[in-house]
Amino acid sequence: MLGAMGCEGRCGGASTPAPGPQSLSEAERRALPGTIVFLSERAGQKDVWRVTPDGKETQVTSAPEDEYPGPPSPDGQRLLVVASGEANGRVFQQLRVQPLEGGAAVALHPPRSRARNASWGPDGTWLVAESDAQGFSDVVRLAPTANAVDTRLTHEKAGCFEPAVSPDGTQVACVCSTEGDPEVYVYRADGTGEPRRITTFYKEDRSPRWSPDGQWLLFVSDRERRERMYLVRPDGSDLRVLSGEGFAGDEREAVFSPDSQRVAYVARHADGKSRIWVAKVAGGAPVALTDGTHRDDMPAWSPDGKALVFVSERDGDTDLFLMRADGTGQTRLTTAKGADWLPTWFVPR
Repeated sequence: MLGAMGCEGRCGGASTPAPGPQSLSEAERRALPGTIVFLSERAGQKDVWRVTPDGKETQVTSAPEDEYPGPPSPDGQRLLVVASGEANGRVFQQLRVQPLEGGAAVALHPPRSRARNASWGPDGTWLVAESDAQGFSDVVRLAPTANAVDTRLTHEKAGCFEPAVSPDGTQVACVCSTEGDPEVYVYRADGTGEPRRITTFYKEDRSPRWSPDGQWLLFVSDRERRERMYLVRPDGSDLRVLSGEGFAGDEREAVFSPDSQRVAYVARHADGKSRIWVAKVAGGAPVALTDGTHRDDMPAWSPDGKALVFVSERDGDTDLFLMRADGTGQTRLTTAKGADWLPTWFVPR
């Protein structure tokens, strides 16, 4: 039932994961905290499922529309879900809040063309998201309740996208195309004051994410005519490349470790294969966690920072795998036929 593949020989970067067991033991998996939600196509459409690190699976959604997992609420009791379907020849999206322990989902608004990329406020009483209810693409603030009222935080004709709430809930980072190309901005979460522009390069800067301690923003840019991950302070200072001299292919899907000290990310190669790396925020050469002979994507940290879940096609299907934070013990977690992807790992409280 369990498959495994570790890095044989030198994985790359400054160091190589130490030798270890070829798969995680049942006891080690049971000791890992929390639950993992993910998107599965095993039923012929896109539904949300959850799985514990020791492999116990539960279906979370089963609506007629495709449903994509968004972020869990801060207390881990609810999950934001993006439903996507087609009506009258037009594709629609709808944000829903799904209780993880069962019960009906709550639709936050009527179906619309754009409703996605949601991010929770830290107390769970509000969230931000992309919306086209009042403009082409605004960042709006709303409550996680039925028929929620959108409050616009942005008013840019060319659109703002990909909002992320700061850990303290006072700021929202997002991408706006105010001057013709996407740049990173920070807005006050209460809608007051003027936005602070973080990046100024003429190429595309996008997908900002906060470190859990609020000290850094991480974003992806093609300013070097290739996709790379950059770190910057929330005031726009200390801009630098995450991987330093260790560039190994277009970089994407970066996630901070829970302690804000490391970033796991994906380097994608021209042949379609991809490799998961980890870099220290303090600097230094990145270390490869997977060997680059497969397509390994979408890493997500365990809540204690001791392990990662990721997506791999190494066994002929698209499944979730676990590994220790040093890349050892790579172990297949899901085995159902049909693609499993988009994992998020958290602890319900």
